Amino acid sequence: MIKYVILILFFSGSLSSVAADTAHNSVNSDIKHPEYQKVWNCYTASDAQARKKQVTEGILPYMVFEGETKPVSVEARMSMSKTPAFSVAVIHQGKLDWSEAWGKLQNDGSNADCGSLFQAGSLAKPFTLLAALRMKAAGLVDFDQDIETYFSSYRLPEGQQSKANPITLRNLLSHTAGTVRGGYAGYAKSEQMPTDEQIVRGEAPSNSRKVEVVNEPGASLAYSGGGYTLIEIALKDKLNKPFELIMRDWLLDPVGMKQADFTVPLPISSHPHTARGHQIDGGIVAGGWNNYPEQAAAGLWATARDLAMFLLEMHKGYHGKSNVFTQASIEEILATPIANHAYGFRLINDGNNQVFITHYGGTVGYRAGITMNLRTGNGAVFLANSDNGANLGEEFFSAVSRAYEWPVFREKVIKRVKLSPEVLQSLTGTYIFPAQGWKVSVVNQQDSLRFVFPAGNRLPLTMIPIQGSEYQFAHETGVIARFFDEENDLNIHLFGQTGKRQQ
Repeated sequence: MIKYVILILFFSGSLSSVAADTAHNSVNSDIKHPEYQKVWNCYTASDAQARKKQVTEGILPYMVFEGETKPVSVEARMSMSKTPAFSVAVIHQGKLDWSEAWGKLQNDGSNADCGSLFQAGSLAKPFTLLAALRMKAAGLVDFDQDIETYFSSYRLPEGQQSKANPITLRNLLSHTAGTVRGGYAGYAKSEQMPTDEQIVRGEAPSNSRKVEVVNEPGASLAYSGGGYTLIEIALKDKLNKPFELIMRDWLLDPVGMKQADFTVPLPISSHPHTARGHQIDGGIVAGGWNNYPEQAAAGLWATARDLAMFLLEMHKGYHGKSNVFTQASIEEILATPIANHAYGFRLINDGNNQVFITHYGGTVGYRAGITMNLRTGNGAVFLANSDNGANLGEEFFSAVSRAYEWPVFREKVIKRVKLSPEVLQSLTGTYIFPAQGWKVSVVNQQDSLRFVFPAGNRLPLTMIPIQGSEYQFAHETGVIARFFDEENDLNIHLFGQTGKRQQ
């Protein structure tokens, strides 16, 4: 049996947009039971204050320059990363240790607190998985049955599936169904939203490609948001209910996640305590946020406390002490990893027989992440209302890891080197990445290089020369660039891609 297991649940407004908010053909999204109007308060256990202070004042970047980098506060790193609001929770030995929130719901707006809602993006997928596992345990669905038997409103187009090797809930949930790759961009609040059937058919007003089975089911692993929309249609057809009510019945209510919501558009009553999304440059997303009618793949709204409740219940299930998740269901998630993945969670082994399952969420203007050691009951979650929030989240996980003595999520130490002005100048220029359509400018900046990216792609980065083979440069967020000569041309390796200097 796996000795240790940690679960991290992976890169999916304004009141003036009320008319657009009512466009989706779901139940009346503003009618909610009174208990769902309650919001979470921040919490600190009686003995947690010192641990909390160590985390919140001990934030380091992903990469630490040896002998130079000093820890700073959460608020300082938020300012550096242009992240207006950041909400977290830390779990210690199977109990909530503390939760906190900083910043503003939007720049110059109301204060964020532990009752503030954020888009959680792809964290919707593991929520959908756990709800489906509960249905399976209840005998309502069969993970290995042809998915077509659950459809009444849709039929899959012909593809690589067959009667002998059909598409099933199991291979859709585990991203091995062979359906088209990719996620979803969402819809501005002023835009009309498509139905699920329009989404999977690629019909207007859908902005995503048609969902097809392009590879043999079960043959390979390929992340597919479209596959989860097929699951959404199947469950809606089977239960004859809107997806948000299915998730409330089968997951949110039983676990006690009193603010988490799959309703799209978000109920108007939730708007006053909802964090608006922000782009790389700090500008607010038009209308505050995009809508994601692809609920099973990307439609989750949650607070950090809601996500902590989810992890705590999984911890109980792992130990056979949950009334919500059976021990067999949790074991099923971990039983058959494929290419270091298990039902969409990436497995990480630290070399000491400790296995971590990782998953993050991201939509336009938001980033999220969850981590949990199901054996020890130690974990953490973060939610950020910025496209820059993933780096801040990793830095938070690293600070928790140091304070609570976890074996993973630690910063990487690198060593600065000094290059002559002549060498730095020789590396400058414009680099073209043909396959990606990028044009990256590299400019000499004293003892470093400044990388300027296409508009809207990412902020300019000041890259520091570091110790290593050839000419390597690093940014504290973990970006590494390497320059090399090839056939008398200067090339750069960046983000896993190669660009050539323009002559």
